Amino acid sequence: RTNCGLNRDNHMRPAQECQKLVTRAKQYPFGYPADSYVFVEGDVWKLCEFGKTSNIESALVELSGSLQTLRDALTRRGIDPDILRLPRKAVLASGSNASPIRLREKFPANSDQTLIPVVKYQVPDLVSVFSAKFASYGSITATLQHAPNIGSEIFVTYLTQTQLARMHKTEAIGDEYNFVQISDTPIYRDGERCAIGPVYAYLSRKGILSIGKRQFTLTETKGPSKSFSMKSQEQVLHMAWELLESKDSLNTFICQNITDEGIRRYRNSLLQEYSTPFRNANIEVLNGPVELLF
Repeated sequence: RTNCGLNRDNHMRPAQECQKLVTRAKQYPFGYPADSYVFVEGDVWKLCEFGKTSNIESALVELSGSLQTLRDALTRRGIDPDILRLPRKAVLASGSNASPIRLREKFPANSDQTLIPVVKYQVPDLVSVFSAKFASYGSITATLQHAPNIGSEIFVTYLTQTQLARMHKTEAIGDEYNFVQISDTPIYRDGERCAIGPVYAYLSRKGILSIGKRQFTLTETKGPSKSFSMKSQEQVLHMAWELLESKDSLNTFICQNITDEGIRRYRNSLLQEYSTPFRNANIEVLNGPVELLF
């Protein structure tokens, strides 16, 4: 078994290295700006105007204290503004996919993969919740839950075909997540309904962590609810550690989940006892080639 401690054999990690891994696991979803932005070659440009549609060619960004069109800003950066014309799909980012830190890790700084609008919307009937699984990097990751009359604010990433194919690889489609289209999902921005076309999302195949009929959101929800309560990553990791009755310390437990795939998969199987499904049956699973969507 892998454990935090001295590097006594090839399967063990030095305590200092384990601590770095554990610290990172506790930081999920790794933080994101307070409002909408455009991810450009690893940088974050504040998105000040996007409108009611997904037409990013007319978007305004704030750079160095002044407003300018996204097209002009790209031209000044030396990026071909024609990438704004590429078709994109609106994908709900329930967790770290809205974080610039994770986007930098997932997308190299080349071609159209360097520009991703990340727009915050109000979604009346969906909330971001913790899934019933440990990720390979030790965090308990996010998924979505249907929550009629509750809802929350959720970021949407607008992805090109190339970007969506890359995102599929990072989400382990068909193994860890299903890629779905969610029908009849109203989306609002600044109180006005937006026409952004079909809405897609990644839903955990392991379900949603549920303890005593309560599920745990990453952010505050809109409206009273006895079914949801907000938790931090460290709090939900502590709950999972207690549920599985580990005899190791919490940090050792997390480190083992990162460094030993066998242990992680076994513990994920145990977490299924505390899993509940996505409640809205109004979804279509689309795990096939992304080019079929464009």
